[in-house]
Amino acid sequence: MALRKALRIRAEVALILIILIAGLVDLERMPPLWWDEGWTLSVARNWVERGHYGQLLDGEPMPPGLAAAFPVVAPIALSFRLLGVGIGSGRLPGVLFTFGALALTYHLANRLYNRSVAIGSLVVLLFMSNPHPIYMGRQALGEMPALFFLLAGYALFLSALRRSPWLMAPAAMVWGISLATKAQVLPFWLVSLLLPLSIALLKRWWKLSAWLAIGLIGSGSAAWLLRWLQGMILSGLTLPGVPAAGLYDITAIVLHADTRRAAVGLAMAFGLPTLLGFGYAAWTLLRHLHQPTLNVDLYVARLALLSLSASWFAWYVLLSAGAERYLFPAVFTGSVFVSVLLHDLIRVARQKSFTGLSHGGTQRTEKNSVVAVSQPPNKAGSLIRATVGARLAIALIALMVPLTLLVHGIAYAYGLSQSASRVAAFLNGQTASNALIETYDSELFFLLNRRYHYPPDQIHVELIRRASLHQAVPIEYDPRAADPDYLVVGPYSRQWRLYDPALASGSFRLIAEFPRYQVYERVR
Repeated sequence: MALRKALRIRAEVALILIILIAGLVDLERMPPLWWDEGWTLSVARNWVERGHYGQLLDGEPMPPGLAAAFPVVAPIALSFRLLGVGIGSGRLPGVLFTFGALALTYHLANRLYNRSVAIGSLVVLLFMSNPHPIYMGRQALGEMPALFFLLAGYALFLSALRRSPWLMAPAAMVWGISLATKAQVLPFWLVSLLLPLSIALLKRWWKLSAWLAIGLIGSGSAAWLLRWLQGMILSGLTLPGVPAAGLYDITAIVLHADTRRAAVGLAMAFGLPTLLGFGYAAWTLLRHLHQPTLNVDLYVARLALLSLSASWFAWYVLLSAGAERYLFPAVFTGSVFVSVLLHDLIRVARQKSFTGLSHGGTQRTEKNSVVAVSQPPNKAGSLIRATVGARLAIALIALMVPLTLLVHGIAYAYGLSQSASRVAAFLNGQTASNALIETYDSELFFLLNRRYHYPPDQIHVELIRRASLHQAVPIEYDPRAADPDYLVVGPYSRQWRLYDPALASGSFRLIAEFPRYQVYERVR
């Protein structure tokens, strides 16, 4: 027992060191600054330096546009205030949210199952997850802040059910912040509470039903309150935006056949352990629903987390735009169930007999168990289960660990050039102070000390329709109308072929090349 405890402590210390080093080292360069970050970092910089919460267009104030929500921008702006404006300081809040989300995952797994499952959840996240949580967290995006507040809500919700009912108030508050942080959270969070609420009503668990209803109403009220406070804080500092028409059609509900095939392929490549974990967790929860010794609080908390993760995964496969980023929240929150699956497969194989699940057994009820499951001895059957389970666990680990290392090794090698910073340094140092630069690679906006121009947000929707959904959509945009002095073509504008007609017209000539970027000067 003492040896096992010492090994667990060493494993936890090792995981903490890996997380800290992987999260903080070389934050300026890795991963390379990219399009989605650019909008958010630009708004935070403009807020700090100019007092304007929004974008700039040719030096004039504009709405926030495609930037992340206020709960993402505000911590970045605070970091800029404290540490200065830079890529590292802009990404640091995301790293801190990542540390918090990983800690909450450990806490929830320990409370819902046991310490071994909690350690296993971190191992799964660090060595078997694509997209990788550290890679995602090292970017100025909305996913990690949203997951941090979301998981904090589940942790407080479980504590409210088991010990302190007053904790429902902060649970609803942080859930509300999560809903305001990323709109994508809402439908899956609703499923995570409505499904347990339906079961609670059917089983006549009236007290639990009341708490779930309070969570639903309170969180919605908290999200509304946060948006009201945001309006008060930003009064006179921002401009109202006009949502791009059709944005949900290219992100939330995409029925294009090629997109669906790509999503299924990525889900099977990167999410197979998660899918197996969901199946195993659903099977165990279904078996235990009618047990007389059911621990209702733990059951409902597990069901809520499973409903959140599984519904998110299902949406990714069936309806999403198919980008890896959209799979990430389901893989992250589903790591607990992958850990439970591997824990039980390995334990059964080690014991060479079927002793039930990680949360119950023939001889004893483990810590945080839902219910003790009684199984008659069957040596032949248990040996078969042990052999099959061991092989499945080995296969999953052998498949996912090398894949994770390979994917992120390639990503690291790809991002070493730091070319966005080099392009910005060239433009800031080699062009006139009043020069106007046309580009749609928004990561440059954050780095430029020159006026810049870009197409309206609606063009973004049309570009995706043409490039990803293969629709014959005309792009009604001519960069020459703004009369720019320079044109920069980067990864996204090249992928979308936005500037191909202008370049073909001979109105611009190439003057500098960088990895992934070309700089053109206007021919006058």
